[in-house]
Amino acid sequence: MCTRACAGVCARVRARMPRSNGVAGLFALLSGGTFWLAVPSEDALLSDLPVVRVNADDRLMAHWASEEVGADAGAPPECEWWQMNETYADELCSHFTIGRLSTTPALARRRAQRCAAAAGAECVLSPEVGLGVPAAFLNDHASGAMLMLLAPRFMALEGSRSAALQHVRVSAPDGDGMIGTHTFKFNRTVNVEYFDGVSKAMHVREFEGDDAYCAQMLRVAFAPSCWAKLEA
Repeated sequence: MCTRACAGVCARVRARMPRSNGVAGLFALLSGGTFWLAVPSEDALLSDLPVVRVNADDRLMAHWASEEVGADAGAPPECEWWQMNETYADELCSHFTIGRLSTTPALARRRAQRCAAAAGAECVLSPEVGLGVPAAFLNDHASGAMLMLLAPRFMALEGSRSAALQHVRVSAPDGDGMIGTHTFKFNRTVNVEYFDGVSKAMHVREFEGDDAYCAQMLRVAFAPSCWAKLEA
Protein backbone atom coordinates (compact mmCIF):
# COMPACT_ATOMS: atom_id res chain seq x y z
CA MET A 1 0.00 0.00 0.00
CA CYS A 2 1.34 3.44 -0.96
CA THR A 3 0.54 7.07 -0.50
CA ARG A 4 -1.13 8.83 -3.39
CA ALA A 5 2.19 10.35 -4.44
CA CYS A 6 3.79 6.95 -4.92
CA ALA A 7 4.12 4.75 -7.94
CA GLY A 8 4.91 1.06 -7.78
CA VAL A 9 5.73 -0.56 -4.47
CA CYS A 10 6.30 1.09 -1.11
CA ALA A 11 9.37 -0.55 0.33
CA ARG A 12 10.97 -1.66 3.53
CA VAL A 13 9.15 -0.64 6.68
CA ARG A 14 5.70 -1.66 7.87
CA ALA A 15 4.73 -3.23 4.56
CA ARG A 16 2.84 -5.86 6.52
CA MET A 17 1.47 -3.49 9.12
CA PRO A 18 -1.04 -1.12 7.44
CA ARG A 19 -1.51 2.27 9.09
CA SER A 20 -4.77 4.12 9.29
CA ASN A 21 -3.35 7.07 7.33
CA GLY A 22 -2.42 4.83 4.43
CA VAL A 23 1.35 5.20 4.84
CA ALA A 24 2.88 1.79 4.37
CA GLY A 25 6.62 2.11 4.40
CA LEU A 26 9.77 4.02 5.03
CA PHE A 27 10.67 3.95 1.35
CA ALA A 28 8.16 5.07 -1.24
CA LEU A 29 8.80 5.28 -4.97
CA LEU A 30 7.65 8.64 -6.26
CA SER A 31 6.00 9.14 -9.60
CA GLY A 32 8.15 10.83 -12.21
CA GLY A 33 11.03 10.13 -14.57
CA THR A 34 13.55 7.35 -14.35
CA PHE A 35 17.26 8.15 -14.47
CA TRP A 36 20.19 5.92 -15.34
CA LEU A 37 23.52 5.79 -13.53
CA ALA A 38 26.08 3.05 -12.90
CA VAL A 39 26.62 3.69 -9.18
CA PRO A 40 24.62 5.26 -6.32
CA SER A 41 24.30 9.02 -6.70
CA GLU A 42 26.63 11.02 -4.49
CA ASP A 43 24.33 14.03 -4.61
CA ALA A 44 22.11 12.19 -2.11
CA LEU A 45 24.68 12.79 0.64
CA LEU A 46 23.45 15.10 3.39
CA SER A 47 26.74 16.99 3.51
CA ASP A 48 25.20 20.19 4.88
CA LEU A 49 23.90 18.54 8.06
CA PRO A 50 25.69 18.38 11.43
CA VAL A 51 28.09 15.46 11.89
CA VAL A 52 27.63 13.64 15.19
CA ARG A 53 29.10 10.59 16.89
CA VAL A 54 26.97 7.46 16.93
CA ASN A 55 27.80 7.11 20.63
CA ALA A 56 28.88 10.19 22.56
CA ASP A 57 31.70 8.33 24.32
CA ASP A 58 32.91 6.72 21.07
CA ARG A 59 32.23 3.26 22.43
CA LEU A 60 31.65 0.57 19.83
CA MET A 61 28.25 -0.42 21.20
CA ALA A 62 25.82 1.67 23.22
CA HIS A 63 24.51 0.38 26.52
CA TRP A 64 20.87 -0.75 26.55
CA ALA A 65 19.14 -1.03 29.91
CA SER A 66 16.71 -3.54 28.42
CA GLU A 67 19.61 -6.00 28.10
CA GLU A 68 20.68 -5.85 31.73
CA VAL A 69 20.34 -8.90 33.92
CA GLY A 70 16.97 -8.67 35.66
CA ALA A 71 15.49 -6.25 33.14
CA ASP A 72 11.80 -6.56 32.38
CA ALA A 73 11.43 -9.17 29.65
CA GLY A 74 8.77 -7.00 28.03
CA ALA A 75 10.87 -3.82 27.98
CA PRO A 76 10.97 -2.26 24.49
CA PRO A 77 14.30 -1.99 22.67
CA GLU A 78 16.07 1.36 22.83
CA CYS A 79 16.08 1.91 19.07
CA GLU A 80 17.25 5.38 18.02
CA TRP A 81 15.72 5.83 14.58
CA TRP A 82 17.66 8.10 12.24
CA GLN A 83 15.66 11.26 11.56
CA MET A 84 17.80 12.43 8.60
CA ASN A 85 18.69 15.66 10.42
CA GLU A 86 22.34 14.71 11.01
CA THR A 87 25.04 12.43 9.64
CA TYR A 88 27.34 10.13 11.57
CA ALA A 89 31.06 10.73 12.13
CA ASP A 90 33.94 8.54 10.98
CA GLU A 91 35.67 7.83 14.32
CA LEU A 92 35.15 4.06 14.11
CA CYS A 93 35.29 3.76 10.32
CA SER A 94 38.51 1.80 9.94
CA HIS A 95 39.63 -1.60 8.69
CA PHE A 96 41.24 -2.19 12.09
CA THR A 97 37.93 -1.77 13.92
CA ILE A 98 35.91 -3.74 11.37
CA GLY A 99 38.34 -6.66 11.54
CA ARG A 100 38.20 -6.92 15.32
CA LEU A 101 34.51 -6.78 16.15
CA SER A 102 34.44 -10.21 17.83
CA THR A 103 30.95 -10.86 19.27
CA THR A 104 29.62 -7.34 18.65
CA PRO A 105 27.92 -8.17 15.30
CA ALA A 106 25.88 -10.95 16.91
CA LEU A 107 24.56 -8.56 19.54
CA ALA A 108 23.88 -5.92 16.87
CA ARG A 109 21.88 -8.41 14.82
CA ARG A 110 19.78 -9.35 17.84
CA ARG A 111 19.09 -5.70 18.51
CA ALA A 112 18.22 -5.11 14.86
CA GLN A 113 15.78 -8.03 15.04
CA ARG A 114 14.12 -6.50 18.09
CA CYS A 115 13.90 -3.05 16.52
CA ALA A 116 12.56 -4.48 13.27
CA ALA A 117 9.89 -6.41 15.14
CA ALA A 118 8.94 -3.43 17.31
CA ALA A 119 8.51 -1.07 14.35
CA GLY A 120 7.48 -3.57 11.67
CA ALA A 121 10.71 -2.64 9.86
CA GLU A 122 12.40 -4.43 6.98
CA CYS A 123 15.67 -2.49 7.34
CA VAL A 124 17.64 -1.18 10.31
CA LEU A 125 20.82 0.92 10.26
CA SER A 126 23.67 0.29 12.70
CA PRO A 127 23.43 3.66 14.56
CA GLU A 128 19.78 2.85 15.26
CA VAL A 129 20.91 -0.07 17.43
CA GLY A 130 23.87 1.77 18.95
CA LEU A 131 26.57 0.18 16.79
CA GLY A 132 29.30 2.66 15.93
CA VAL A 133 30.52 1.10 12.67
CA PRO A 134 28.49 1.32 9.44
CA ALA A 135 26.21 -1.63 8.77
CA ALA A 136 22.74 -2.21 7.38
CA PHE A 137 20.46 -4.99 8.58
CA LEU A 138 17.97 -6.47 6.12
CA ASN A 139 15.05 -8.64 7.10
CA ASP A 140 15.86 -11.99 5.47
CA HIS A 141 12.50 -13.74 5.38
CA ALA A 142 14.02 -16.98 4.06
CA SER A 143 16.12 -17.47 7.19
CA GLY A 144 13.94 -15.56 9.64
CA ALA A 145 16.99 -13.52 10.72
CA MET A 146 18.57 -10.17 9.93
CA LEU A 147 21.21 -10.16 7.21
CA MET A 148 24.08 -7.83 8.14
CA LEU A 149 25.85 -5.76 5.48
CA LEU A 150 28.94 -4.65 7.36
CA ALA A 151 31.05 -1.88 5.80
CA PRO A 152 29.33 -2.32 2.41
CA ARG A 153 31.04 -1.12 -0.73
CA PHE A 154 29.19 -0.52 -3.99
CA MET A 155 30.58 -2.28 -7.05
CA ALA A 156 29.69 -1.94 -10.72
CA LEU A 157 26.92 -4.21 -11.91
CA GLU A 158 28.11 -7.22 -13.85
CA GLY A 159 28.21 -7.03 -17.62
CA SER A 160 27.15 -3.86 -19.36
CA ARG A 161 24.00 -3.29 -17.34
CA SER A 162 23.15 0.04 -15.80
CA ALA A 163 20.85 0.62 -12.86
CA ALA A 164 17.66 2.68 -12.89
CA LEU A 165 17.90 5.63 -10.51
CA GLN A 166 14.57 6.49 -8.94
CA HIS A 167 13.20 9.17 -6.67
CA VAL A 168 12.54 7.57 -3.28
CA ARG A 169 10.78 9.33 -0.41
CA VAL A 170 12.00 8.29 3.03
CA SER A 171 10.57 8.69 6.51
CA ALA A 172 11.76 7.37 9.85
CA PRO A 173 10.03 4.20 11.14
CA ASP A 174 8.63 6.16 14.09
CA GLY A 175 7.28 8.92 11.84
CA ASP A 176 3.90 9.33 10.19
CA GLY A 177 5.25 9.18 6.66
CA MET A 178 4.20 12.78 6.01
CA ILE A 179 6.27 15.03 8.27
CA GLY A 180 10.07 14.96 8.26
CA THR A 181 10.42 12.97 5.03
CA HIS A 182 13.33 13.34 2.64
CA THR A 183 13.58 12.47 -1.05
CA PHE A 184 16.67 10.77 -2.49
CA LYS A 185 17.67 9.42 -5.87
CA PHE A 186 18.57 5.76 -5.37
CA ASN A 187 19.41 2.93 -7.73
CA ARG A 188 16.85 0.16 -7.78
CA THR A 189 19.62 -2.44 -8.21
CA VAL A 190 23.05 -2.35 -6.55
CA ASN A 191 25.99 -4.73 -6.45
CA VAL A 192 27.46 -4.76 -2.94
CA GLU A 193 30.67 -6.10 -1.45
CA TYR A 194 30.30 -6.62 2.30
CA PHE A 195 31.13 -8.62 5.41
CA ASP A 196 28.24 -10.48 7.00
CA GLY A 197 29.41 -10.10 10.60
CA VAL A 198 29.34 -13.89 11.03
CA SER A 199 32.43 -15.01 9.16
CA LYS A 200 35.56 -13.21 8.02
CA ALA A 201 34.60 -13.86 4.41
CA MET A 202 33.81 -11.07 1.98
CA HIS A 203 30.59 -11.43 0.00
CA VAL A 204 29.46 -9.84 -3.26
CA ARG A 205 25.74 -9.84 -3.99
CA GLU A 206 23.17 -7.88 -5.94
CA PHE A 207 20.25 -6.34 -4.08
CA GLU A 208 17.08 -4.90 -5.57
CA GLY A 209 14.24 -2.70 -4.45
CA ASP A 210 13.78 -2.37 -0.70
CA ASP A 211 17.11 -4.00 0.14
CA ALA A 212 19.01 -1.84 -2.35
CA TYR A 213 17.47 1.31 -0.91
CA CYS A 214 18.43 0.22 2.60
CA ALA A 215 22.07 -0.25 1.65
CA GLN A 216 22.11 3.19 0.03
CA MET A 217 20.47 4.78 3.08
CA LEU A 218 23.40 3.57 5.15
CA ARG A 219 25.75 5.27 2.71
CA VAL A 220 23.83 8.51 3.13
CA ALA A 221 23.68 8.27 6.93
CA PHE A 222 27.47 8.27 7.47
CA ALA A 223 29.76 11.17 6.57
CA PRO A 224 31.66 10.83 3.27
CA SER A 225 34.94 10.69 5.22
CA CYS A 226 33.83 7.37 6.71
CA TRP A 227 33.54 5.75 3.32
CA ALA A 228 36.78 7.34 2.14
CA LYS A 229 38.58 5.62 5.03
CA LEU A 230 36.96 2.23 4.39
CA GLU A 231 37.59 2.35 0.65
CA ALA A 232 41.18 3.58 0.86
